[in-house]
Amino acid sequence: MNLLMAFLLSFLLAFLAFIKKALTPSALILAFIFAFLIAFIGGFPSFLMLSTVFLSTVVAGKIKAEKRKEISKDIHEKGHQKDVMSIIANVAPGVFSLIIYYLTKNNCYLIVYAALMAEAISDSLASDIGILSKKEPINILTFKKSSAGLSGNISLLGVFASFIGSLLIALIYLIFYHNISIFLIITTCGFLGNFIDSYLGALFQVKYKCPKCGIITEKETHCDTKTKYYQGIKILNNDMINILSNILTGLICYILLFFI
Repeated sequence: MNLLMAFLLSFLLAFLAFIKKALTPSALILAFIFAFLIAFIGGFPSFLMLSTVFLSTVVAGKIKAEKRKEISKDIHEKGHQKDVMSIIANVAPGVFSLIIYYLTKNNCYLIVYAALMAEAISDSLASDIGILSKKEPINILTFKKSSAGLSGNISLLGVFASFIGSLLIALIYLIFYHNISIFLIITTCGFLGNFIDSYLGALFQVKYKCPKCGIITEKETHCDTKTKYYQGIKILNNDMINILSNILTGLICYILLFFI
């Protein structure tokens, strides 16, 4: 894609994010830069994948938004706006893969990018839609019922949403590149990446306990009180878990492509 078209498409997506107040100001600048690189290097199909991830997150966020906010405010460390670290965690690995594709002209890295976008939308929809499940989620390690929205917990609704998201990105690739084998790999990697994220979240993501109400949370402050360390590795917050799951998803995709 030429520079002007890449700039215009990136600006349009960034402007939409600005209108929806989906990103902090600094995250908005970084997102524009990443979108431009994706459009310029990967062309319209890659840009469309990124746009689909963003738009699906916006649409999912509008579904029963008040209920989601009520659950999220007790559990999640950050609000609805994505910051710089969130953009780095979810988009930077894909951009890095496209840069390697640009330098090497190896199509494997273009496919890895698609798999990473599939993982991103899969994880996003699993969280945004799954949190609305009427049934209590279960911990992916213990299979015991746990709090909605807490990292490492899954629900049938969330799993279904994650599969649909991964399938959607794979379909974009299939429409433009007409390769059913790669379509299956992208779908599988994206869907599997969501489970990797959940496993890493359950095993390693730092969690705290509120000394007043006893809730398990990702927040360092709850009920206007400093929470106490409960489990996980302190430096591994949600953003770090997302980076790790992206890296593992990309490696799995590359290994599958190597055998094909």
